[in-house]
Amino acid sequence: MALDNINAYRLTTGEPITSVTRALIIPRPAEHGFTVVDQAGAPVVDALTFRKSSLNICTFVDRAQPLETVRLKGRYLFAGDYWAHFGHFLFESLARLWALDHLDVPLDGIIFYAPRGRGTLDPASVQAQILATLGIDLPIYLVSKPTEVNELLVPRQACGLGGLASGTPAARAFFQNRLRRVPPKAGVERLYLSRLGYRLRRGGMFAEQVLQRNLERQGYVAYMPERHSIQDQIATYLGAEKIVAPDSSALHMFGFVGRPEQDLAIVLRRTEGATDILPQVTGFTGRMPLVIDRINRIWARENYKNPSWGSFAEIDFAKLGQDLCDAGFIDTLDTWETPKGWQWQKIRNSAALQLRNTFVECPIVRAA
Repeated sequence: MALDNINAYRLTTGEPITSVTRALIIPRPAEHGFTVVDQAGAPVVDALTFRKSSLNICTFVDRAQPLETVRLKGRYLFAGDYWAHFGHFLFESLARLWALDHLDVPLDGIIFYAPRGRGTLDPASVQAQILATLGIDLPIYLVSKPTEVNELLVPRQACGLGGLASGTPAARAFFQNRLRRVPPKAGVERLYLSRLGYRLRRGGMFAEQVLQRNLERQGYVAYMPERHSIQDQIATYLGAEKIVAPDSSALHMFGFVGRPEQDLAIVLRRTEGATDILPQVTGFTGRMPLVIDRINRIWARENYKNPSWGSFAEIDFAKLGQDLCDAGFIDTLDTWETPKGWQWQKIRNSAALQLRNTFVECPIVRAA
């Protein structure tokens, strides 16, 4: 596709790639976002970021006003927000890279807006691994200061939190065509995505080790994704027939590569844990996973700032086991272990001692 025809792509797919001459990227610290404008200072609409239920609105900029600016010569692809968090990087920072499959013009690099001022991408980082696995070897620029670019190609965001969770056809094709090239790993037909490697640092479910032991007795292999390379994670997901996992960022990667014939059960550790994962996995794979909500109680670390990392669920293991058995994820309940009522207090006391914190019970709020 020739550069002067880029905007015609909008007419055939509905997903535009806008070419902007002398584009200016300006951080907006108060709003924790950015604005991208053209040479007249008008906002570039396709640079808008949709997150959850709102748009990060771009604003007009008076280009006649003096502004200390970094200048980049050449042609670059604008990728939007850079997130250091694994799940957000996957699901939000990669949301514009689908455009690479629809351009036949050379690029001098890819630009991310980095709100915390990261100037370079660590080649050993998980983000660099992900980009390499996607076959992207272009220079990566992380900008946090006003930056003028000779020519900026701005694709519309094609997946993300909220209404974009299912992804557009272009986004689905981009991830699946590139990531499914990884050869599937043999010998791990039943897979449990464990969060035990985080111990108690990032919240979760109390007594997860009980669930893991139960599944291992049923032939499941416990797998801690954060301890493996991106390629190994993808290969492992592609080789599995049945996957059981607490809701977590790891499922965003499975969502990109999963196939409709694979069985996935998501065990909620947060009542809202499937909000974005469910539509993503369903949209990308074409099949809805089994979502199991057997949360009996939720406890939060007292005065802990991050509610997601500071909360723990007590799960009804007996009902969870029955759900998995009924759905064909396990074969029998004969060896299924279930904590007794009095054991939960002991489990909470042990966790409180390890975290040097106390727990308060939270009301369980489920969507209607």
